Parts: sequence; structure tokens; C-alpha cells
Amino acid sequence: MISSLAWVGARARWVLFVGAFVGLAAPDLSAVLRPALPFFVAMVYALAMLRVDPIAILRGLARPRRAAIVLGGAGLMLVAAPVAAFAAARLLGLGPEVERILVYTFAAPPIASAAAICLIIGFRAALALELTIVASLIMPFTGPLVVEALIGAEVALDPVELSLRMAAMIFGGFAAAMIGRWWMGRERIARNAPSLDGLAALGFLLFILPLFDGARDAIAAAPLTALGYFALAAVAIFGTAWIALRFGQREPAGAVGVVAGTRSVAIFLAALPPDPAFALYVALYQFPMAWLAIAFRKR
Repeated sequence: MISSLAWVGARARWVLFVGAFVGLAAPDLSAVLRPALPFFVAMVYALAMLRVDPIAILRGLARPRRAAIVLGGAGLMLVAAPVAAFAAARLLGLGPEVERILVYTFAAPPIASAAAICLIIGFRAALALELTIVASLIMPFTGPLVVEALIGAEVALDPVELSLRMAAMIFGGFAAAMIGRWWMGRERIARNAPSLDGLAALGFLLFILPLFDGARDAIAAAPLTALGYFALAAVAIFGTAWIALRFGQREPAGAVGVVAGTRSVAIFLAALPPDPAFALYVALYQFPMAWLAIAFRKR
């Protein structure tokens, strides 16, 4: 079992990419797992943070300059980015649906595995990890406020309730990771690191499946709309990374680009009432996100 998990961990990026196709091919399984999506969101955070020590990372931000950089970066990602995306969509006349999708996308925290993707690509994983942890911890407070300010009339959920639902998923995952670290201990975690990578990959695979509930039928019913959502997701992910690399130095801009571009959009899907358009977008978002880790060679 341990060796099998290590084998999976070494091929994590391909496991996640194939998992998106499995979701499309198994709609019945996706439908069965869909009600458990909030649990799977928390599980992904727990598995991703099990191998790191978030408390130690937060303690490392005691230096004022470092804290200012990371908090400023998190603020830009969670507040400035959704405002800019909303303004761009409004300026281009893309319509309320796309405006709503983009606000949800850029108000979401980075995916829990953003640092692992940076490690695969060869970008500065430590910075990516700091940004991911800080942004994830403050997002339950910034996200609902940003959503309410930009598209509040279209959201059928009170900002306080939305905040509580998101906090339960994120902080629940962090708490589970802390309990797991206490139970396993540092040495055992270090010794079983490849197997834990495999376990995290399988957990992310399980998390992906419910995102595709109804996606195949939606794609068949409106293929051009689905293609448009796929293109929108690709632009959101690769465009953000390109902007960071284009206007900054390769490091740390590369890590910032990956973290800012790969967002945990499923957290809004799990917290909000059903939204078919956003659900289809979230499913299609998984393909360019998985491809990001495959398309770039490690530097």
C-alpha cells in the first residue's frame, strides 16, 4: 500500500489531469458524491497542509517586511483581482453571468496544492505556500464582502452565512491537518512524504469527481457555451500567470502567477445555492488547472 501511494504521488499531476476525464465519464458517480463537496473541500486542505507546518510558516511572518509583502500580495489577489476582473468584464460587455463567474473565481483563495505545482514547475514554492496559507485564512472574511460589493444583488445567500460556510471548510481542513501532524509526528511525516503525496493526489481526485455533476449533459446541450467557459477558465489561469511573468522578474513573479491564477473556485460552488452556469465553469476549470502542472517543465 505504501509503495503504491508513493507511485501515485510521483505521478500526481497526471492523476489529477486524468481525474477530470473520469468525472466527465462517470456522471452517476459525480451526482452521488456532489452532496459531500463541502467535506471534500475541507479534506483537500487537510491533506495539502498535512506535510507542512502552517503555524511555523505564520510564525515566520513575524518580520514586518515579510508580513507586509505576503499580506499585500494576498490582498491584491483576493480584493484587487476580483475588482479588476469585474471591471474588465463590465467594460467588455460580457454580461452579468460572466461578471459573476469572474468575481467568484478571483475572490476565491489559491488552491491548496498551489505550492506543489510551483515545486513541479520550478518556481519558488516557499513563497507560494506563504501566500496560499495567508490568503486561505483571510478569504472567509474578504470573499463574502467582495462578492456582496460587486454582485450582491445576484447572490441568493447572506454574506454572513456565506462567510460561515467558507470558514467551516477552510478552518476545518486546517484543524484536521494540525491533528494529523500531532498524531503522526514530524519524523513519521518526513519518512512517509512520497506516500502522503500519493494520498493527497487521490484525495484531490475524489474531490474533482463531484464537480462534474451534470457537466456532461450541460456540455452536450450547449457546446459553444461550454467552449466559452473553458476559454474563460484558461485565460483566468494562464493569463494571470503570464501577466505576473511579463511584468515581474521570473522569480518570484512565477510563483505569484501560479498562486494568483489557480484558485479554489469550488469553495464558492460548495457554499452557494445551485448555479448551473458556474457549476459548468468550475468543472471545465479543472482541465487548464491540471494542464498547468504538465505544460511547464521544471526549471
